[in-house]
Parts: sequence; structure tokens; C-alpha cells
Amino acid sequence: MLTPTHAAVALASALLASLAGAATTQPAAPAQPPPKISLVVADKHCAQVVQPFDIKNNTTTLIGSSAKRGVDAAKKFLDRKLNGDKNKKTDKDDKNALTEDTRNEAKQLNWLPMSAEVRYGERAHEQMLPDLLDRESKQGKKLYPVADELLKQVLAPVEGRHEYSFQLFIVKASSRNAMARPGGFLYVDQGLLDPKMKLKARFALAHEVAHVLQRHETKELQGMIVDSFTAKDEMQKAILDAKKDPDALLRNVKAGKDIYVRHQIDQELQADSCSARLLSDAFPERQELANTITAFLKDLPPYDAQKAASTPTSVQAAPASVPAASGTGGKSAQLVAAARTLTEIVKSPESRHPNALERTQNLKEIFQELSATKGDQTARAGSPNAR
Repeated sequence: MLTPTHAAVALASALLASLAGAATTQPAAPAQPPPKISLVVADKHCAQVVQPFDIKNNTTTLIGSSAKRGVDAAKKFLDRKLNGDKNKKTDKDDKNALTEDTRNEAKQLNWLPMSAEVRYGERAHEQMLPDLLDRESKQGKKLYPVADELLKQVLAPVEGRHEYSFQLFIVKASSRNAMARPGGFLYVDQGLLDPKMKLKARFALAHEVAHVLQRHETKELQGMIVDSFTAKDEMQKAILDAKKDPDALLRNVKAGKDIYVRHQIDQELQADSCSARLLSDAFPERQELANTITAFLKDLPPYDAQKAASTPTSVQAAPASVPAASGTGGKSAQLVAAARTLTEIVKSPESRHPNALERTQNLKEIFQELSATKGDQTARAGSPNAR
């Protein structure tokens, strides 16, 4: 007899497999230039939903990277620059000119103060105003409570764990999309709030919250700021003074819809994974999570094998030692995530959304991992030794 957990896994696996179609292999990826370092994702499966928000907390996160050169550069950068060490410099790397390693680490770390991030989001938000539904309009009074409740549910698992004051707006569009901007600005299309789209809307909103909590576009902004400096001391001063004068960081940064990157494929998959984790905590029943993920995937454009064959992909084949995902193990996702080192990801192409098959495969792994974890927790709670 199947337990509710096993039944949910079986149901979701069947539904997800049906969405994947007949394709079983991915086409070989053509040679592509590496992505911007600000787009690099080292943890596709989102072990940490909320990224750290200050410089010192980044040390532990960064040292976990498997890229030795990046770790060494980060230690120097943190110890000698951002943490105020005034020791004299003695080697060739101590020249005031910014090295590529130092630039890259400055782009990856989370150092932009919330005040600057919100200011940047506000500048972009101003351009959205003509497209937004007024809260006090007849339709606004009907739809905003629905959207607000969805956001409340999504944010419940991370309440108190971040510095954002999320603001949600409805776009006057019949399409079924959502998007986010730095500083916690969230947007959902009016068409996504149709009662029939409730489950998809829930997942899509969680996905956009994940982009913000992972600071995907914020790191792109940091990259533009870092590239505006040529000397270490100039960058050091700007970063250390950022909280006192956030506008100084933004004076040379263009604000507009065109400056936002199309999220790189691994960022999108990471946001999908984070969304699943958020919703797993918000809705502990596996059946509810399975239904939500399935509703999201069913509304994606169908997988086109011919189109995929001509499109670059950053999905790498898993090592032969990595077992297939299973509903009882939960270890495969960790192994795959570990195999995707920073060095490997840097070689992947930038600025492409994953296709339906890639998202299906990723979410199937995450669902099975979450279900296995939930099963372990339930077993421990029911154990005679449980306290």
C-alpha cells in the first residue's frame, strides 16, 4: 500500500514525465563565450534560499566554492580591503590596479546596501507606472487582495530572514507572467490572477521572490558598478561609503528596462528550485506541492526537441557516478549540485531561459529530494526515540 508521500511522488513523477515528452537526451552544446561572472550560479538546487546581506557573512559562502583561485582572491579582497586591514602590501598582486580576480569576486559577493538596491528598483519602477493596475480601481480592489494573500503565503517560510520590504503590483496585461526588480519590487500580470491560474500564480510569484532573495539582478547591478572603477582604493571607498551615500553608486548607472539581463539558465533553474523549497515549507502536504509544480509546468511552452538542438544549453551531463534521482534517496540532487562546480558553470553560455524539459527535470529532482527529506522527518517524529 502506498503512503500519501509515496503516492504524491508517484503522481508527480508520472505527470512530470508526461510533460517531458519522448526526448531523453540533450543535444551537444555548441561552443559559446562564458557568461558574465555576475550571472554565475554555483548552487542550482538552492540549498540556501536567502543569500547573506553583509560582507562578513559572504566569507563562509564564498570559501565553499570549489574554484581555488576565486577563494584566494576573495580572502585577499575581504581581509585587505573590505574588512579594513591596513597592513602594507608586499607582493605583485598588491598594486592599486584592479585585477580580473578582484573584479569578479566583487561582482559575486553581496555588498550592495539595501538603500542603494531599493533606490535602483524605484527608478525602474517609475517606468512601469503607466502599465500598472490602480489598487483603488474597481478591478484593483478585486484582484490586489488575491495577489497580496499569495505573496503572504510565499513569504511565510522566510519571515524575519531577509531585509526586503516586498511590494507587489499588478500589470494590466492578459498574459500570465510575473517578474521582479531589485529592492523587492514584484509584478504579476492581471491574467495570472484568474482563479483557474491560482496554482501557477503561486509558483510564479515564489519564483520571482527567489530571484530577489538570491539577488540575481542585484549582482548584475554590482557588476556594472565594479566595472566603472579602475583602482582598488576607489572601489574600496565606494563600497565602504555605500550606506552613507547610495546615490553615489548609481550616478553612472543607466536605469531602464533594457539594462536588465535575461536571466541565465542556471539562475532560472535555481529560482525554480528556491520556489519549490519555499512552497514546500508554506504547504507541507506533498500533494499540494506536486499539484502546484505540475500546474506551473503544464503552462510552459511545450518542449521542442528540434528547437533545443539549435539552442545553446548549459545543462551538463551528470558524471557516471551520480545515480538517477529517486523518491527515497534524496542524495542525487546534492551530488549533481556538487558536480556543477563554479569552473564548469563559468563555461556555460549566458542569457537564456531553460526549456520545458530542463525545468521539468530540475523540478522533478527537487520534488523528490524534498519528499525524501519530508519522509525522513516524519519517520523521526514517529520514532520511539523521538523527543
